[in-house]
Amino acid sequence: MRRSDQEKFDRFTELAARLLGVPIVSLSLVGPRHGVVMSSAGLPAPLVLLLAHGFSRHLAASRQPLVIGDARVHPLGANTPAVRDGLVTAYAGVPLFDARGRTLGTLCIMDTRPRTWTNDQLQRLHDVAWVLRNAVDWRAPKRPGA
Repeated sequence: MRRSDQEKFDRFTELAARLLGVPIVSLSLVGPRHGVVMSSAGLPAPLVLLLAHGFSRHLAASRQPLVIGDARVHPLGANTPAVRDGLVTAYAGVPLFDARGRTLGTLCIMDTRPRTWTNDQLQRLHDVAWVLRNAVDWRAPKRPGA
């Protein structure tokens, strides 16, 4: 990854945390077998991957936003260690698509407490995702001589 793209990712996750008033934000890329946290705010990326992997996989597969106010009573979260241990309780995420409509990844916001996500917060999450999608060149870098 280019350094300039990593800086953009990091600035977007920090901005999203402040703008949305949440303690945890993650930007993940998804593949057929696994996901990679490209940037996170509030927690180190490896920990975010463990916390939100199941939610992000579902989000990417469904291609629809996922909003969970209390994961302790939600079928996707009730039995996960991160939720049982109180590390993630509330979750909201949106998929990121490329220009052809393929799922690239997810932008997710999380809290350690239950929360009722407001329409304003969810709209801001969509807005941040839109800006992120249009601010970063998502094409793979060209190889020298290609």
